[in-house]
Amino acid sequence: MDYFTTALGESDVLTEVRFPRYTGWGSHYEKFNRTAQAWSMVAIAAAVRVEGGAIAEARVALTNMGTTPIRARGVEQALVGGPATADAIRAAAERVTEGTSAPSDADAAADYREHLAKVLTGRAVLAAAG
Repeated sequence: MDYFTTALGESDVLTEVRFPRYTGWGSHYEKFNRTAQAWSMVAIAAAVRVEGGAIAEARVALTNMGTTPIRARGVEQALVGGPATADAIRAAAERVTEGTSAPSDADAAADYREHLAKVLTGRAVLAAAG
């Protein structure tokens, strides 16, 4: 399989996609692109579970910060057990570039993508935390 390919055959029809519901979790997706129809320069998906004002569990993923989508495990580790406050979330978001290899291309330089990833991670996690 490669880009823009599928495991479906020519006569197959996809009729449904189901995702499990995680009770108590909040999620949010942030992306940045120059025009409405363009590929995103950076995108962040965040899901968090908050208990008693603290983040109990967190999942954060990035696109366009490497050759494949990447889990931001450093951010996840920094979030878990910490308060669900804007300051704590922004501090954890600083770790988002760990293990990434942001490309430079005609859309954006690597350092710009890294900056976007930090900002968008903070926004996505804060929104997911409610």
